[in-house]
Amino acid sequence: MGKSRFIELMAKKMDGSATEAELTELQFFLDQHQANKKIEALTNALTGTLKNDKEGLSETTINNSLSDLWVKIKSHKPSETLSQYNNVKPVNYFKWIGWAAAIAVFVIGSLWFYNRRTIEQEAEVVVIKKVDVPYGSLAQVSLPDGTTVKLNAGSHFTYPSAFVGSQREVTLEGEGFFEVTKNAKKPFLVHTEGFTVRVLGTIFNVKAYRGDKSNETTLLKGKVQVELKDDPEKKVILSPHEKLTINTRQYTGRQQTAAITAKVKYEVSTLPLSTGNTYAENAWTENKIMFANNDFEDVALQMERKYNVHMVFTDEKLKKEQISGVLENESLDTALNYLKQIVALQTKTEGNTVYLAYKTKR
Repeated sequence: MGKSRFIELMAKKMDGSATEAELTELQFFLDQHQANKKIEALTNALTGTLKNDKEGLSETTINNSLSDLWVKIKSHKPSETLSQYNNVKPVNYFKWIGWAAAIAVFVIGSLWFYNRRTIEQEAEVVVIKKVDVPYGSLAQVSLPDGTTVKLNAGSHFTYPSAFVGSQREVTLEGEGFFEVTKNAKKPFLVHTEGFTVRVLGTIFNVKAYRGDKSNETTLLKGKVQVELKDDPEKKVILSPHEKLTINTRQYTGRQQTAAITAKVKYEVSTLPLSTGNTYAENAWTENKIMFANNDFEDVALQMERKYNVHMVFTDEKLKKEQISGVLENESLDTALNYLKQIVALQTKTEGNTVYLAYKTKR
């Protein structure tokens, strides 16, 4: 066997592209020397290492290393036939050291290239990016792995410029609709103040505004696991069209004060039947507010974010009025007039503050 053919077959064996015929040809050559059995064992072990990062070695490095190995092999006189195995003299110890040294240089060089490449990749400056969505606006973000996130008004979202390590992690305060790129080896985690959502690849909505009296995770496709920070042992798994509601805080209005922390209570509910994939929980992604027998104060909170206003109830009872309807592309004035058809309501607007009261004193 010639030198170039030997290098070609060794390289193919190491990168897994050798055919059965080529492997047989290489094995026949290596079988001419008992000592080559040890060389083969070392190259087999090396192959397992290199599979993790084939691009980490240059073609020149591989060829030079295999050339050195060829020289070491040819310096040892081969047996005439395979039948002479039993008569092969003990391998010269110093020649074996030479062969082992050639392989060792190759192994060390390979690992050096691999480690250098890994370090260079992880040493890339990872910048933490932050998206702040003002009231009256929506935003959409594309993450490094191809995941898309829609953000509702008043949301704050942070994510890295590159996902390094074994997990993809982001942080959300507010509301986001996630379409996560599937990667079974690298889970996607959404951290909020009160809980963490862990997924592999799925579509879901997370609502976690600071100060809201409840937080929500709604699953539309796939499967997610929600880990409650106040109860680490408790992990809630959701199936499609299920919603987890966590009652965590007493809502204190847009102007945040020290909220009253209550004992965490949660419930899992099933979404109502829908002809499409739009529910009250993700209607905001289409610039809609959908409500069905909701407390007026909850609808008002959504309107604050959509219209960038501050809504003040001058009558506490009005907050608990149950109302139903849909607001879409209406202006604020049109939306308020719509609400007046549902509730005996009077409003007064001063700047960006809207005062709400019953039309007649109750």
